[in-house]
Amino acid sequence: MKSIKFIFIVISILFGIKSVYAQNNPPAPRPASPSVETDPKLADIISKNLVQLQQKTEIPREKREQAYAKLLEGQRYIWSMTSRQRSQASMTTNLRLAREALQAAVEFDPTLAEAYTALADLTRRTSRNIDEAILLASIAVKIEPNNFGGHQILAQLYTSKSQLNRGVLDPNFTQKAINEWKEVARLDPRNAEAFAFLSEFYAKTNKSAERIDALRNWLASAMPLNNGFYGIVFQGESLAPESASVKLGDALIRIGQTRQAVEILSRAIADDPENNETIELLSEALETVDTSSAATVVQALQQAVYANPSNSTLIVLLAQVQARSGKINDAAKIISDATAKLVDKDKISAANLQTALGDIYFEANRYDEAVAVYQNALAVRGIVENKPVLDEERDFAIRIFDKMIDVYKKANRLNDAKAVIERARILLGKNDLFADKKLISFYRETGKKEEALQAIRALRARNADDYGLLRLEASILTDNGKVEEAVRLVKSLINKKSTAAKEPIKVDETGTFTISTQMDDDLSNYLFISNLYSQAKFDKEAIGAANQAYSVADSEEKKQIAKLTLATAQQRSGDFKSAEETLRGVLKQSSRNPIALNNLGYYLVERNEKLNEALDLIQQALSIEPNNPSYLDSLGWAYFKLGKLDNAEKYLKMALRFDASSATAYEHLGDVYQKQAKIELANSAWQKALNLSFGTEEINRLKLKLKK
Repeated sequence: MKSIKFIFIVISILFGIKSVYAQNNPPAPRPASPSVETDPKLADIISKNLVQLQQKTEIPREKREQAYAKLLEGQRYIWSMTSRQRSQASMTTNLRLAREALQAAVEFDPTLAEAYTALADLTRRTSRNIDEAILLASIAVKIEPNNFGGHQILAQLYTSKSQLNRGVLDPNFTQKAINEWKEVARLDPRNAEAFAFLSEFYAKTNKSAERIDALRNWLASAMPLNNGFYGIVFQGESLAPESASVKLGDALIRIGQTRQAVEILSRAIADDPENNETIELLSEALETVDTSSAATVVQALQQAVYANPSNSTLIVLLAQVQARSGKINDAAKIISDATAKLVDKDKISAANLQTALGDIYFEANRYDEAVAVYQNALAVRGIVENKPVLDEERDFAIRIFDKMIDVYKKANRLNDAKAVIERARILLGKNDLFADKKLISFYRETGKKEEALQAIRALRARNADDYGLLRLEASILTDNGKVEEAVRLVKSLINKKSTAAKEPIKVDETGTFTISTQMDDDLSNYLFISNLYSQAKFDKEAIGAANQAYSVADSEEKKQIAKLTLATAQQRSGDFKSAEETLRGVLKQSSRNPIALNNLGYYLVERNEKLNEALDLIQQALSIEPNNPSYLDSLGWAYFKLGKLDNAEKYLKMALRFDASSATAYEHLGDVYQKQAKIELANSAWQKALNLSFGTEEINRLKLKLKK
């Protein structure tokens, strides 16, 4: 029955090819490259051959010899086409003769698998008729299951049809491609391309264990002469073992095997110290690595730094590893020595090194040393008192002032923090908004709500058309219990159009939209009003504003955004059932909406309901956006609720790597540390969360945790 089924499928494909070929391949009067029409005789030849194969008709020796001779003849014509000296006419003639010879070969001997393979290869290279090439290669491997060329052709063609590098995979062709690459690997166990493609397919289909096995096999494979079909599909990516090492390190990090990842990435970085991707992955792995593995990294990094003494990224990473091991002074010496060598020839790199050292002191709670080093970083860049900051130095100056303010706030030296803000105002000039915005934040964080309101109004008086500042005033008004005044302020923008620049949508850990599409867009303003009402706990009004946003949405995507905001308002109002129904409705329309997946998962986690489903939903969101800090925070929190504290710590730290300004992630991490009996770390994380919090409820909750 299996052979009959195979014949039926093959004949169906063949007739399909014959019927669509004329439409898909219209004749061109003067082709730019060799092309060939499908020979009408080929369909008849294959039909007869399939019957003979089914009947197992014995092929006379004379016919077999003639077939083999024609196969060799066809191959000679193909080889002749590769000569650069050939004219266009000559190449077209050789192509026709090659095809005729190979067709004659399969006509003489229907069991000659190599001839079908050669025809399949010729077809896929010289025409757009992929289905015909698949048919011919399928016959070849049916006749001879160990036909390497046939399996390789099928693997490549099914990969093309799977849409591997173009977004959503076609599940049918994906599985066929996987099966054929497995066959290629079976026949050639050291074939790097087969394992490389298998690793990519497994990554896309979330099969972590299979992906890691494929990557290990790729790493142990023979070094290919070129990047082949893999390089074409992935635009120049290499099949070299070094590429496998980096991908394997990444895969191991994703499943929590950081120690193995560190060992592999350390070897990779020693071999190629300039590979920034390896450096970033190693830095990520070090967030959760143990002390013994850190020693391995130090040795590898020392070798890399010795070979590349001017690579600032490597130097900083080495210092950070030493600092995490408690060797702060060793870390400081590494950076100080490197700075001394660079200060005269590369001031930018030297200043960046000093900034990194300041960060190390800051993390170690050595505040005075941190401030002194940050000051030195400014001096190295030529930023000094009583001298206006040059435009090219402005971003760096703002970054350092921001760090110094954070140091003083963490040390509870609020007057010093305010002094740095005023210093920044003088150096950056009156037209720069940095100092004003930092002062407003300072007032909000220290509970000086009225001062914050006065400051934002003074700033808006000088920047009347800044919609971001208008929204900031609305938020501060809401902080001060004046939500209706805040809403009136935002409603003044509705139906008022301008040329304001578009800004991306930003969503916090619970799905709250802070900026959406265009700042004066009606949809965006209703969404913002909904959040203001939620902030003030005006739940009915928040839901109403979200519904108004839905009513003005002019596309399906915008309607989904409104629904997501509605779900947030419903959740905050305590109507958990409606929030869940709203999100499930969004997912029914768009099952791959990552925000809906994350938010539904997070809401379930917060309610301690359906935790396994919640975990799956959040993991789906992360499969779409692997580096989204909000989704990583949700995943860490889900693991916390499931009692898997090591996983919780890992993903929360990862979330903070991508967004160090998340008060929610810091609070969650503090809760994890508390459960792990790491009290000092818990207090440190909660204090960071407190420094980043504005809402009264959040601030009081964190203060209570710190007090306990």
